[in-house]
Amino acid sequence: MSGAIQVDRFTRQNQSVTGTFLPSELPRLAEYLAGDGGEIAYALHGSRISDAAGSQKHCIKCIISGWFLVADPATLKPVRHDFAIDSKLILVASEADMPPLEMESDDEDYVVCGNELDVLERVEEEILLDLPATLGGQMSAPTKPATPSRAPAQRDRGAATAKISPFAKLAELKKK
Repeated sequence: MSGAIQVDRFTRQNQSVTGTFLPSELPRLAEYLAGDGGEIAYALHGSRISDAAGSQKHCIKCIISGWFLVADPATLKPVRHDFAIDSKLILVASEADMPPLEMESDDEDYVVCGNELDVLERVEEEILLDLPATLGGQMSAPTKPATPSRAPAQRDRGAATAKISPFAKLAELKKK
């Protein structure tokens, strides 16, 4: 299923949805891919929870696992990236419904959501949020190689010029 789910009904009736995606089906993930291989499996489970004040909150448990190919930062060759995500989302209608950051629990994330939740977008967002942690911070930017630039060479020349001692400059002035 790659459509939208009705949040109220999904959480009130404790419904679940499962499925798979190919990594190439997730448009925002595409810039990190280094090949066509891979598969992403997901399961979303809805429920309602009560907070300390007794109000009902929409909750979705996201279990996402799979693999895809990313470019190795050192060699730029495709390497398999396995991942497993297990997150708990509390869906709120607006930012005003979110608790202060210091009041949030470490094991749940608050997400502003309307009446519908797009499954593909949610799965994609969870994977993107997980990327830096699962890759040890090695991949904070897309893995496609950058085009060569002359800017570093110019910076190197500037750095070499800046390393001249002020006393050497003074000595040169005295000679004149």
